[in-house]
Amino acid sequence: MRGPARLRPVERGGAASEPARLLAGSRLAAERGVVRVEAARGFAHSGTACFVEVRDGRRYKLRACRSAARAREIEALLAVEPAIFPRVLGREGRLLWMEALVEHRPLDREELLARLEDVGAMVARLHAAAERAGLPGALGRLRGAFRARAQTARDLRLLVRSGTLDRETRAAVAAKLRAGGRRFGLPVAVELDDIHKANLMLRARDGDLRYVDEEGVAVRPLFTGLASLVKTADRRAHWEAFRAGYGRVRDAAPLTPAYTEYVVLQDTLRKVANKVRAGARLDPERRAKLPAEIGDLRRVALQAAPTLDWDFYRG
Repeated sequence: MRGPARLRPVERGGAASEPARLLAGSRLAAERGVVRVEAARGFAHSGTACFVEVRDGRRYKLRACRSAARAREIEALLAVEPAIFPRVLGREGRLLWMEALVEHRPLDREELLARLEDVGAMVARLHAAAERAGLPGALGRLRGAFRARAQTARDLRLLVRSGTLDRETRAAVAAKLRAGGRRFGLPVAVELDDIHKANLMLRARDGDLRYVDEEGVAVRPLFTGLASLVKTADRRAHWEAFRAGYGRVRDAAPLTPAYTEYVVLQDTLRKVANKVRAGARLDPERRAKLPAEIGDLRRVALQAAPTLDWDFYRG
């Protein structure tokens, strides 16, 4: 058997990403003969994904997970409903070797809006498959809800301490979260983290649609991904299309306007806090988005009444 690869991958389009660095110790890289490493564009700003070409001309996507345990978890969660994700073709510690989806391309905005029913059905298929598989189990639900509550409390403290939010906005966020918690509790499910056009890839010849942000698949508050989706799908008609697609597969009764606003507030808070926490480590592209996202959080928190006219995101 060959040992680890001894290579210096040439990465087109910038500095080597985390998965490219992990190739140096990869048995699969040595066996397959990596000849080129390319940066992932549009959906992997954190540097946790790249593409490789091997000696026989095949391409793979590599995903570097934060730990070997997380890589195993992602592999297991993607297997719950494999038709909506790239296939996992191998796992080495933190590194996942995945189908490159060479015939697929990211959606543009209009294509996403035209397929909102399909996206809703995709989420419903994941929820239904996870439920059949017993995921998350009772302990997983307790852990997921506990982590979400603890994270929210830490995030609020951070944003006040850092001066990101004034106390009025912090009080409005906390009040809305308390009200939502009393009304809805904190349901969790196997979720897609960021549903937006760059994380969905389409095969034009048959309409096959895949979600490609594997690191974002986890046990999270129910319908977490809507916090990203409503920035593009920003009208009630868009939300209704998503809900109709979900309802083709599964009961859509939990997806109400009020619950949507509740989960959007939770996840917008999380995303802003994560960027503030990263500080100087945040890449320039994501840092440039932070002021607008802080404005999003203020508008969601201070909105006088529930609404699905999400254009208030734009000020």
